[in-house]
Amino acid sequence: MLKLTQAPTPKQLWRRILNFIIIVLLVIVTPGFLGIASIQQNAWLQLFWALMMFLAYAAIGYYAFRLLKATTPGKIFHKPNIRNWQHMWYIIGIFVVMIVMEMLISALRIKFTGVTTTENQTAIQNLTSNLNVTMGAMIIYGVVLAPIVEEIIFRGLVIHYFFRQSWWWASIILSGLLFAFPHMETVPTNLADTLSYLIYTVMGMVMAYVYKKTGNLQDSIAIHFINNAITMLPLLVIAIVKALN
Repeated sequence: MLKLTQAPTPKQLWRRILNFIIIVLLVIVTPGFLGIASIQQNAWLQLFWALMMFLAYAAIGYYAFRLLKATTPGKIFHKPNIRNWQHMWYIIGIFVVMIVMEMLISALRIKFTGVTTTENQTAIQNLTSNLNVTMGAMIIYGVVLAPIVEEIIFRGLVIHYFFRQSWWWASIILSGLLFAFPHMETVPTNLADTLSYLIYTVMGMVMAYVYKKTGNLQDSIAIHFINNAITMLPLLVIAIVKALN
């Protein structure tokens, strides 16, 4: 169980809110480098913009890590115990529960609105439709970088910054709501968008629950990693098959 007994740093709520807003804005803007890479005809230019994105995103991750380190008394990352099968099955079980919840909400969205995918998923499919440098960069970003950086921000910072001594579920709900926003990049104004927003909110809440329950940020990163890998790696396979035909 995550212990939140120490006062947060910085102590002023407005400074914590400002830190969080800045880091989230950076996270939203930085993947735009991949958009620039996708419109380049030259492979070297694609590689340049992809590297720019990696460097910028890594810098954001380091900045977020320093903010989290300043407000966390203990270690943020722990040495994994791969022999703890019971814990590994717990992580897998939570992931399955999350997927089932996502599927139920998606089914409701299709039934009542006819919308089959979110705008974020459509953007990912567009960037990974062709086998090129941009697609490789998108896979690395989505499967490796995003799970680490987003968990530091939307689980680590949110839970250590806000509602530390309040109702136990308060920071979990907030984590889910804030996690959904950069994935939607808009305020939901219709039923389809609301249900899409709910999908990401549930994902964020499940991973926040795991972090608060186990006290190990690597657990929520692992769930995030598995989710993104299952989503994106089939797109890579499809692109490879398409390129070979």
